[in-house]
Amino acid sequence: MSTSKSRPENQNDAALLREAMRLFICEQRRLLHEEGTPPQARLLVMLLQRGRLTQAEFGRLLGLEKSWVSRSVDKLVEQGWVARSTLATDRRNVQLQLTTAGKAAARAVDARMSAHASEVLDRLPTAKRQRVVGALQELCAALQRPSSSHSSNHTKDQSFQDKAP
Repeated sequence: MSTSKSRPENQNDAALLREAMRLFICEQRRLLHEEGTPPQARLLVMLLQRGRLTQAEFGRLLGLEKSWVSRSVDKLVEQGWVARSTLATDRRNVQLQLTTAGKAAARAVDARMSAHASEVLDRLPTAKRQRVVGALQELCAALQRPSSSHSSNHTKDQSFQDKAP
């Protein structure tokens, strides 16, 4: 472990990053509650970005229990936003795909989340906003690189790299 990680300024920087992320995620979740539950809204956006996703993949990506995922998907199917199908190669796997109405709903959720993110950035003075956006680009690049604390086999959740909340 590097000794620089134990310096007080790095601890303060880490705490600041965690607090900024926490505040942003809380605001995004409040907006997502208007669309149902945050995981349901995230599923809509993930399906919009990826096209298809198995129910098991969705649960793994968000760390949700299988039974909760099933009930949540049931509601989206009842609303006519998601269609289920089984894979020909493995009938135990349920594949999810947006319906036409689901694509419209997902686009609306995605637009609301993007508008919210823009509104948050608009709270900053222009010069500071440009620096923050540059720092966010660097942070995204750093988060996409493998961490020394994770095995090289770990799978990245690409949903947060995209426009998902």
